[in-house]
Amino acid sequence: MTVNKISTRLSQSLDTSRADGIVSQIVDTIWQDVIDGTLETGELLPTVRELSVDLGMSPRAIERSYERLEQLGVLTSQHGGGTVVSLHAADPAQRERWRELETICKNVADRAQSLGFTLDEVIDALTDLRSHNT
Repeated sequence: MTVNKISTRLSQSLDTSRADGIVSQIVDTIWQDVIDGTLETGELLPTVRELSVDLGMSPRAIERSYERLEQLGVLTSQHGGGTVVSLHAADPAQRERWRELETICKNVADRAQSLGFTLDEVIDALTDLRSHNT
């Protein structure tokens, strides 16, 4: 799959009105493409910058998507060599850490919703928290 095809596939599948975030949608789409063989092991993915320009979104969202796929054992970043599909077993401890983080995030989102806050407000609060801790 060429860079343009990946960009086209993602631009067609992303939906900003969905409850799950753009990062989750990118991860799901790329993961599905790997599973169904649309993306093959060893295939080079677009750079973060290329994909962010093509999709008209923040490079950080693409970085987080690629990082998450690396943690899942789907992609490998090679310094100076780009990001490639390379299915390998993810570290069990790392997978467990991410499961725990996902549980924490879901609990926070559920609690905030019960207090009348939107997910966007939770994200804004976390962004503010991050800026105060740096």
